[in-house]
Amino acid sequence: MHTPGGISLSPYTPAMHQRLLRGMRANPPGAAATNMARKQTFCAALEQAELMFAAAKVTDAMTRPLLVYYGLNQAGRAIAAAASNVPDRNQQPGAPAEPWKLSGHGLKILGGTNAMNGPDIASIPLADQDGGAFPRLAEILSSGSLIARKPDRTSTANVTIGQIWETISDTVGFSLPGPADLPVLAFEADRFPGVIAPPRYSPIGTAAENAPLRRDQESARLEGIPLRVVKATDQEAALNSFLASYPTLGDARSTGPDGRIDWDDDSVLGLPVVRIFWDASAPVAGQPTPPLADRVATWYRGQHFVFPALGDNTKEPAWP
Repeated sequence: MHTPGGISLSPYTPAMHQRLLRGMRANPPGAAATNMARKQTFCAALEQAELMFAAAKVTDAMTRPLLVYYGLNQAGRAIAAAASNVPDRNQQPGAPAEPWKLSGHGLKILGGTNAMNGPDIASIPLADQDGGAFPRLAEILSSGSLIARKPDRTSTANVTIGQIWETISDTVGFSLPGPADLPVLAFEADRFPGVIAPPRYSPIGTAAENAPLRRDQESARLEGIPLRVVKATDQEAALNSFLASYPTLGDARSTGPDGRIDWDDDSVLGLPVVRIFWDASAPVAGQPTPPLADRVATWYRGQHFVFPALGDNTKEPAWP
């Protein structure tokens, strides 16, 4: 996770995050440092977010979601106020005069009341509402959103509450009704890039099967693969199709050096685990190569995750 000013929060504890964010109110980052109106919005919104989250911790489940929502709402306003990629003023006709000021929720239920009368909450479809806070923040953060139409103005595939639920790491193991589709996946890069050590030796295996991974390759474990992929008749095709929905995995391969899928029994959550592979990226002269996890995954609550792109989006959502 990164703040609007580019400060990485990954190595810190929640208490340290809170102190860092509180300190930013005295020295705002980005555009909030030079525009007084944006500074005032940034500081007030950040304070309100902190108070809402603190209140949510000490109330019960009936009230907590409301406080968390308004805390996130205020945090979003702070991000937009500090975002250097959002101008102070907008000269385009019909556009908001001050595009860094967020307004509205930005999401709508497709089909209105009829959609809410479906078989369960998981089947309710959602989409962006033009001009609202949700799609504006997605744009600011270069994140995927819930687009309702493609660039050619044709309708997109629906994204449901059940699909969104599966992309929240805290919900792992607590699924809503319906089949698992594109869940958030726990990501763990191998400790020694380019080498699986020790190699898994089989006395009856071929030389290729017993060979360690080459040093020009990298690998990582993904936990949370749906059972529909594991049970597919053509497992490799099903896994490749599934992984294609995770944009940050890029050109990862589903099979190892021996041409087989490498399923792993070492699961923390009791969910299917698979190891995937990349050709190691060529080093750039004078620049350190970031670790695989930093290039591919998102750090959240002490663990790395990868997220799917939902519907017809080409980017993953920035839930964390």
